[in-house]
Amino acid sequence: MPTSPSSPTRFKKRLPLGWIVLGSISLVGLIAWMLSEGAALSVSTNTPTLFKKGTQTPLVTASGYIVARTRATLSSKVLGRVAYLGVQEGSLVSKGQVLAKLESPDIEASRNAIFSQVHQAQQDYDRSATLQKSGFESPANTERLLSQLNTLKAQLAYQDALLESMTLKAPFTGIVTQKLSEVGETVAPGSAGGANAINAILVMADFDTLEVEVEVSESGVGKLTPGMATEVRVDALEKKKDSSILKGHLRAIYPSSNRQKATIIVRVALDQKDPLLVPDMGAKVTFLGAPYQEDVLVLGREQVYRDPQTSESFTWVVEDGRATKKSILVLNAENPLGYEISGLIPSSQLIIAPPDNLKPGQKVTPKRL
Repeated sequence: MPTSPSSPTRFKKRLPLGWIVLGSISLVGLIAWMLSEGAALSVSTNTPTLFKKGTQTPLVTASGYIVARTRATLSSKVLGRVAYLGVQEGSLVSKGQVLAKLESPDIEASRNAIFSQVHQAQQDYDRSATLQKSGFESPANTERLLSQLNTLKAQLAYQDALLESMTLKAPFTGIVTQKLSEVGETVAPGSAGGANAINAILVMADFDTLEVEVEVSESGVGKLTPGMATEVRVDALEKKKDSSILKGHLRAIYPSSNRQKATIIVRVALDQKDPLLVPDMGAKVTFLGAPYQEDVLVLGREQVYRDPQTSESFTWVVEDGRATKKSILVLNAENPLGYEISGLIPSSQLIIAPPDNLKPGQKVTPKRL
């Protein structure tokens, strides 16, 4: 088949264009590779937690809330309308102080009527007793009058008790934390105790008995003993440098378990208190054991990795501006705050949550949290 004389000419014109395109793609790839190699990856870092020699060993940590050991929800004994309320939230009250009164005009009127009857019955009995001594009155009539007098006195005592029940007094010295009723509202005896009392008037607590209630796992309770030292961290005090950690001790381990959660309630008494503490604040408790015999470094469990080939433990650190897999030795995995390790120095820059594509020797820019 004859070849067109123009075909070699077209081939010669297309060949340089193909090489140019191929060369351009290679050059772009080379530039991208050089840029990726030269760019530093930004990573978040922190340092290991250092426990100095003599610091007590943390055994168990648990979260809970500030509670008052002495706390009461106050309601009336009888149905009535609130006529007087002498306190507000935050009021400091003393034991026996009158907090509220219910309207009681009908009871007062009934009491006054019975009081008059008692007064008259007393006079009748005294007159009859005098006449009996003179022989002008029969003993039977005197005994009848005495019986009437005693009956009226009992009715008067009952009316006094009703009037007393219309007055609400503080059962102990403390602070009013909630006011649940206002003047003019009708209240009734609470049909449920504690914070669930229906138609309650006030809630008060003794702030001198504030403590922490936490739920400890059943596996961790075996490490606890009554009286052991604790550290309490309250969320509301985190910004206070001098009192962010409060000292306390284990007061009681409740003799019951939550079947669903597999936890046991533990109460921690506060040896140190802060004016900012109020019931229901969140808190975290660390139960402390024996002191460390030497300085110890602790890493978070998420910062310790295991090499699948050698089964050795390592962590990612920043050295000379590059990511490095640093071999470490786990000394104790039972510390609730993390792993006690060796192989690092306190100033080591640990990489937090390293990306999956991070490679040893890769350039990184540390960003301290």
